[in-house]
Formats: sequence, structure tokens, C-alpha cells
Amino acid sequence: MKLSRRFSVALTASVLTLGSAAAGVMLSPAGASTDPGVNTGTKTITIGATVPLTGLASLGFADVAKSAISVFNYVNKAGGINGWKVNFVAKDDCYNLGLCPGVPGTVTQTNALEALPVFATVGSLGTATQQSVKDQLKADGVPQLFVNSGANQWNDPHNYPTLFGFQTNYLAEGKIFANYITTSLKGKSVGFIGQNDDFGTDGLQGLKNGGVSPSGNLQQWYGSTDIVFNQGVFTTDLTALKNAGAQVVVLDTIPQATNLVLKAAKNIGFKGQFLISGVGSDPTTVNNATENGAVTFTFLPASSATTNPWNAWIAKVLAASSGTTSNGVSAETFKKGAKLNANQQYGAAWAVAFLEVLNKATLNNGVPTRSGFISALETTSFQTPGLVPLAFSPTNHQGFTGGILVTVLSSASTKDTKQIGTTVYNVDPSTQALTSSKLVSSTVPTYLH
Repeated sequence: MKLSRRFSVALTASVLTLGSAAAGVMLSPAGASTDPGVNTGTKTITIGATVPLTGLASLGFADVAKSAISVFNYVNKAGGINGWKVNFVAKDDCYNLGLCPGVPGTVTQTNALEALPVFATVGSLGTATQQSVKDQLKADGVPQLFVNSGANQWNDPHNYPTLFGFQTNYLAEGKIFANYITTSLKGKSVGFIGQNDDFGTDGLQGLKNGGVSPSGNLQQWYGSTDIVFNQGVFTTDLTALKNAGAQVVVLDTIPQATNLVLKAAKNIGFKGQFLISGVGSDPTTVNNATENGAVTFTFLPASSATTNPWNAWIAKVLAASSGTTSNGVSAETFKKGAKLNANQQYGAAWAVAFLEVLNKATLNNGVPTRSGFISALETTSFQTPGLVPLAFSPTNHQGFTGGILVTVLSSASTKDTKQIGTTVYNVDPSTQALTSSKLVSSTVPTYLH
């Protein structure tokens, strides 16, 4: 399979507008001076990310970067994109918790990426971690693309024109949860446990935007380091909610915190309904049967939809790349016939989105430039595994703006998610208006087959 020719043909017939002049995309002619991380001799573009490859947060989250490696290795082996190959460098930052001996933090690892140099950071993970380097990357002229966090702060094109989010943000997720609560759980008392950074505060604000406002003892918080140093806080928080009469609990928690809350629920006999942020709900990662029946959110197909074209393609790619490496980091370990988890879907999704931008930037013998990438991001409609369009614009750098609700199926033998109905929700990033539509099946572009 030669992706270099098929990529252009397929996307011309799909959703991309390929006229670079019409779209305002800035390209460099072959042989021109290039931006850092671009090697015209080998036709290689070097990008990098800081991610938790070790430590507690690596459980589940490491799958994101490793699945992206799988996609890049698969495409590189097939000939690349218009002949260009992606050199992806994943640097371990241990989620900046300082708990991994010998592993530097996010700032140090970002400095290491800049020293390579990289064309851009792409797919770096974490709210506080990426907040700590966004001013540095802006000052150094390094694009910060597809931040793996749903914080609203990534959508600030006026002040950070080269910073782009990826996933549906926590404001939108919270509002979609609020809509579910007010329609399907009407009249029930709602409690909240959130991480005390933009993850939790944005999620809570989204609930409030949707008319659900937990207050007093119905609102509880934890710190990211509590998953290691203060695990008792999760029992304390949930006990406070139980005593306050909570019947529904919304969790803006990372997987390890989700697991600790669920363990507390079993220990104190709490039987309420959980709604869990998509960041911390993947049943394979949480691995707790108490999660069974919880409601969560995703902008990607439910994992139980094994016949979904994108799920099938991602599974094929992960199996084909299993056992390969990129700059010393292994691709995702995956056996043919295995079922995907949410983190694997996520990593593959942002890798596909990057490849679509690379395609546009390298058409007609073009050489990728940082300015050209930003222009392409703001003017291109993407074909990705997402259930809603990844529609960036000069005024919207958020990324996905909606998705679906799914039920978690978790037992000793089952770790899955199943879609609730056929409704896709969308929240306008400017007005926060909630709209809905019916799920439309998506197809994988022919260049990927």
C-alpha cells in the first residue's frame, strides 16, 4: 500500500478542500529554508509530546501516546503522507508528580523536545502540565497542538494563536451531563467530586451552565497528588456527599481517582448513580466492577461498536504495529481480535488528525511550515474517528465540541461502553448553546485502507 499517492486522491473526494491558495494555506516550495523539525532531505517531520509513560498516571494514559505511535509507524511503513514521514518523540514526564525516580518533569522534558528540535509539540497530556509550558512554547514560536486535556484555556486564539486543544472540553461535557440529569434523573439530589484545577472547575461550571448547581457539602474536591499521598480524601468526600443526601454523583476525576471513589462507594454502601468524565471512566483502566452502570461521555464511538469502521481500522492498525517502537518508546501492545479501550481510540484519533493536516501542508511538493500548519488547521474540515466535526477556525481552537453518552459495562469478564440512544450532543464554544442530532455513520477514507 502506498499512502503517498492515495492520501491525496481520497481526501479530494472526501471532506477536504485541497486548493491551498483558496484556503489561504502557506506552503514552502521544495528546497526552500525550513522551520525547525523539518528535514527536506529525508522528507521527515519531527514532532514530540510530554506524556506519563511511567508512574500512577501512566495506567491508561500511556496508551494514548503509544497508540499514536502505532498509527505513525503504520503510515510510515506504508510510504508516509505525500512521501513525508512522521518522527514522533514521546518524553516521559510522570504527569509532573515527581514520583518517578530519574524522570524529569514537564518543563525539563519540553526543553529537551525543543532542543531536538521539534516542529511542534503534538498530543502532550495533562491540564496543569501543559499550562506550565504554554507561555514558554508561545515565546519560542513552537506550536502546541492537540493538547490532551479538555480545559477551556486551550481555546484562546487571540492570546495563544498557535495553541490548539483536541477533545471536547469540560464545559461542554458538564453541560451535556446536566442535560441528562435534568431529563433522565429529574428531581434527584446531585453531588460533585472534582480535581481542583481547570479539569474540575470547568466541569462544574458546565453543570451550572446546564442548570445543575451542587453546593455546600454536595461539592467536594481533591488534588492530583491525593491519588498517592492522601487517598483517604476520596472516602471523606464521598461520605460527605452521602450524608448530604446525594443520589447522583458527577466525577471529574482521572482514572486512579475514579477507582478510589468507587472503592469508597463499596466500603460505605453508597448506591447512587455515577456520571463520570470521559477522562477518567475507561472501564479497562479503572478496572472496578462498581463502575458498572455508570454514565460517561465520549466524542468517539462506543467501544462495544466493534463493527464501527473507525474502531475496526484502529484495531487493525494497533495489531499491525504491535511490537514496533519510535525513539525508544513501544507502540501499543495489541492482539488481533482484542477490543479497544477509550485511550487507544483517543491516541489514534489525534494521530489521524495530524496526518490530515500534514497531507494538506505537503500537497503539490509543498514543504510543511509552522504558519502553514496553523492556517490549515483553521481552514480545514477533518475526517477523523470523532462523532462530531473537528472544526477549528480562526476564532475556535477548542477541537471537538460534542459527542455521545454511553453506559459503562464493567465486570470480571466485561470492560466495555454501550451507547445510550442515538443522540449526538453539541455545545457551541462561543454561546454554550446545546443542540442535538442523530448519529450518522462515518467511513474511513480510502487512503487509510
